[in-house]
Amino acid sequence: MALLEHVAFQARELDRTQAFYEVFGAETSRHAGGKRLFVTLGGPTRLIFDHTDSPLDVSAVTYLGIELDSFEEVDTLFTLLSERAAIRRDLREEYRHAAGPYGFFVADPDGYVIKVFKYHTPTSEQS
Repeated sequence: MALLEHVAFQARELDRTQAFYEVFGAETSRHAGGKRLFVTLGGPTRLIFDHTDSPLDVSAVTYLGIELDSFEEVDTLFTLLSERAAIRRDLREEYRHAAGPYGFFVADPDGYVIKVFKYHTPTSEQS
């Protein structure tokens, strides 16, 4: 069976990109003389960001989904990220008591959209 090992992107300011993903608790490392950033979010798949000075076309990616362990973690991250980035869409009230993705959408420093969520089913307890 095939395994998705990484997804590659471009980034204009790797320091800001690294700091953004570290808010999620990601492990990060720099390579290629500091011009490549590896981001690991606790699973087997890495995000790789290569530095570029060219304009980015982030429209090619709809969004990256990052699932957390609880509603509380989603709320904590919402507070932290809303101080650093523009929240694109807040789904938390819509799915607080309904089945679906309790979470929000936020853009990273280069404009890639991240969906931060915890799946919620009507029978599950709010964590």
